[in-house]
Amino acid sequence: MSWNNAHGAAMIAAAQAHETLATANDGYIDVFGALSRAGVEVVGRRLGSLLGLYVDRFAGGPACLLNTGLEEVAMRHTAAHELGHHRMGHGTSIDHEEQSSGRWGEGWPQHEKEAEAFTSWFLMPRPAARAALAHCGLRRPASPLDAYRMARWLGTPYATTVRHLVRLKMIDRSAETVWLKHSPAALKTDLTGGLPLGPQAHAHVLTPAAHDNLLHVAAGDCLLLDVPSAVFDRLPAGLTPTPPDDGSQMSLLDLAPQRSGVAWVSEDMAGDTLVTATTHAAGLFRVTLRRTPRREGSAAFWA
Repeated sequence: MSWNNAHGAAMIAAAQAHETLATANDGYIDVFGALSRAGVEVVGRRLGSLLGLYVDRFAGGPACLLNTGLEEVAMRHTAAHELGHHRMGHGTSIDHEEQSSGRWGEGWPQHEKEAEAFTSWFLMPRPAARAALAHCGLRRPASPLDAYRMARWLGTPYATTVRHLVRLKMIDRSAETVWLKHSPAALKTDLTGGLPLGPQAHAHVLTPAAHDNLLHVAAGDCLLLDVPSAVFDRLPAGLTPTPPDDGSQMSLLDLAPQRSGVAWVSEDMAGDTLVTATTHAAGLFRVTLRRTPRREGSAAFWA
């Protein structure tokens, strides 16, 4: 089966899944909620190089096992992939590291191509992609940095996002080829100007278009305020003006005042958190942050 054929089947299956599982498709997709509503039991464990496992009903499922050694975005990708196996009627399947979002290949079997294509269409339906563009203050993605910023609102891996932008006809194949040469690590460095950021952390750029929206974050993530003349107001619990302590020597950033345009998500964040900023014109900017839960063990205990 070609990737084009896999995407044709997966696009229909993903749309049907959104409707059947009552999943809102115009923003950040709740893939874990979708798995629950689909009757798929989900368990998180550290699995080394194994990404995940789908167990069909003939083997005691439906159920899936997710590798909690992955960061949240990679785990979301794997969860959608396992949901794809379930929704497209596949049998028990083990997904290894060589099948990660950055390693597409024509040698993949049909069921893996279908599940991977389903992942893109389920996590990035056109309404969700348009919403991500709007939250970035963009009409079309024009650079790899734009694709990275969109991916932060969608909760998707950078490479998966770039490939899917072609399917959505938001970029062409030549742009895809060039953009895939950029690593997320390099893009994070460009966005933050080299600010301290762990390998699994993400950078979130908050422009005026992000006002009054909900942003999903993880501990260690960096918020970059890009609103003219604005600075963060007093940071709420769970946000810090200094980078997380990684055991290295103290950076000059540790001396930065709290009222600044940079903040990091800490382990102390619990529940939805409102962060605000004020401009010189006394305008108010606000974004609600939702930290992802720990996903060890049964999904019933994640929240």
